[in-house]
Amino acid sequence: MKKMRRTGKGGFPIMVLFLTWITIFCSAGTAMSRSDLSTQELEGYYKEQERILVDEARAFLDGKGFVNSGVMLTRVIDGDGKREYTLTVHHGKIDRLSDENRFALMAELEELVFEDEGCSFTHRFLDSSLNVR
Repeated sequence: MKKMRRTGKGGFPIMVLFLTWITIFCSAGTAMSRSDLSTQELEGYYKEQERILVDEARAFLDGKGFVNSGVMLTRVIDGDGKREYTLTVHHGKIDRLSDENRFALMAELEELVFEDEGCSFTHRFLDSSLNVR
């Protein structure tokens, strides 16, 4: 029986070290890239939250009898990334509500927000009677 002769006796440990180094490097890169959301991912998150909030406000108003209400969500983003949202609602029937009923409706509307510590919310009714000449 012939004995097989090994060539490159020191090659195996070097290859193991090389592959280990590559694995560590790639793992660290993946961990670092996932530690902070990219601006695009963060904006996508907020866009989805905003869409859901507007949909919930419309559904809420439809359920209260204010079908086809105008619902607008605006935002102001400051330099620190904090967001101030204003949810504005318009419907002719809301304009004709008594002050007491408007306050009660507003109290319920103010519960419609999405939870994010960097966001603040203001709710208001757009009064069409102010736009009449």
